[in-house]
Amino acid sequence: MNKLNWHNIPVPEGHMILLVVGIALHLWRPLPLFQATWPAHLFGWPLLLLGILLAAWAVAAVNKLDTRKPTTIILSGPFAFSRNPMYFAWTLIFIAIALLISTWWLIIFLPILILFTHYFVILQEERQLEEQFGEPYLQYCARVKRYL
Repeated sequence: MNKLNWHNIPVPEGHMILLVVGIALHLWRPLPLFQATWPAHLFGWPLLLLGILLAAWAVAAVNKLDTRKPTTIILSGPFAFSRNPMYFAWTLIFIAIALLISTWWLIIFLPILILFTHYFVILQEERQLEEQFGEPYLQYCARVKRYL
């Protein structure tokens, strides 16, 4: 049995900060998405499960690699379909939590989260990977979409 590299389980700061702030605002000044709980549960639980499964699949794909100092480009698992499956998974989880607690606050923060993650995290990581791996990384980028 392989030992899990716990540092490969990402906890994106932007997602966590906006999640905590959004929940705090919801507790202080609720802005409910739904009056009934069934729509939130109907969409929220499957989305949460999908996000968790995608994150777990991505973590399993990079388990043998030290993501803090990558030595290779991961081409398997969800990385064969998306260059950023972990950030995508966390965003699904973020949306699912917004639905499950039925708050507009997290929905309001969603565009901020997406823009911040794209411009200040993903593009920076892509520049670093391009510098490190060069042409093989550019070929990977040409074959695999950034998100989906």
